Formats: sequence, structure tokens, C-alpha cells
Amino acid sequence: MRLRTVLGAALAATALTAGLAGPAAASAGDTSDGASARASFTVWATDVNVRDNPGNPGACDAFPSPGNCPVVAGQLQPGQAFEAVCQKQGQNVSGNPWWVYITRGDSRGFIASYYVDHPDNQLPGVPVCGA
Repeated sequence: MRLRTVLGAALAATALTAGLAGPAAASAGDTSDGASARASFTVWATDVNVRDNPGNPGACDAFPSPGNCPVVAGQLQPGQAFEAVCQKQGQNVSGNPWWVYITRGDSRGFIASYYVDHPDNQLPGVPVCGA
């Protein structure tokens, strides 16, 4: 099963569970699209590209990089929160090999973990994609 199919099912299940629990169960980490955030982070840099490859999602999922994920599905600005769905190793960006699959509104795709406002390369509380 492809990573995006698993991620889509997980996001749908999270949204369904949040909807069944009702508004009283909503957490402070809820995102604007109704899905409950498992791990919320921000970026420190300007115009951080959210990368995808709708024509060949398997290439992007297998090894995130600008070459394998050439489509910019959105951009993040400093202080903008996003939900970190999962993370995996890909192209090294300034000494950090980790990439994060994120959701923010209608934007979904990978960002280089280097740009996340967190001191460690790998983000705490965020599962490895496909694990």
C-alpha cells in the first residue's frame, strides 16, 4: 500500500474520530481543517516549500527531495503552524537528512526538517513514515 493511501486513511480516521467525539473533545492542537493535530510545529524560514509529486507520488514518498518532489503545493512563513504527520530521511539539507510530511489547510506534502523551528534533526512525537 502506498504511503499516501495510508496517510489519507489515517487522516480520515482522525477526522472521523474527532467528529464523533463532539466539540467538547476538541483539543487546543486542532487544525483549521478539523483534523486533530498529533504534533504541531512552526518554521523559522521564509517561503518554505511544501513539496509533492502528484504525477509520481511514489518517488517523493520513497526519498523526499526537490528532484523527487518537484511540485510546490504551498509555502510556509515563519511562525505558521502545521501538523507533522510523519517523517523520513531524504536529501540532506544543511546537514539534516530528515523531511516531514505535513498538512496545513489544503497544503499537503514534504518539507525539509532543517526549516522546522526545533533544535533536533528528527522531530519528537512524530512517527517515521511507513513504520
